[in-house]
Amino acid sequence: MRALRLFTERDLRLAEIEPPPPPGAGEVRLRMKAVALNHIDLWGFRGMAFAKRVLPITVGVEAVGEVI
Repeated sequence: MRALRLFTERDLRLAEIEPPPPPGAGEVRLRMKAVALNHIDLWGFRGMAFAKRVLPITVGVEAVGEVI
């Protein structure tokens, strides 16, 4: 499984990640088709994010997927 991850300021890479655990009751799993990067992701890339975070993080707050 791959994800676009921010490792340090201005270090954005496509990385292999561990698959998530199976969905629990009331949850679904999505196969991502597209993910949008927006101003929050750009601010994080530039080191300007408002929220405290522990890097690395997976970027993208909007997505389109298929329930599998």
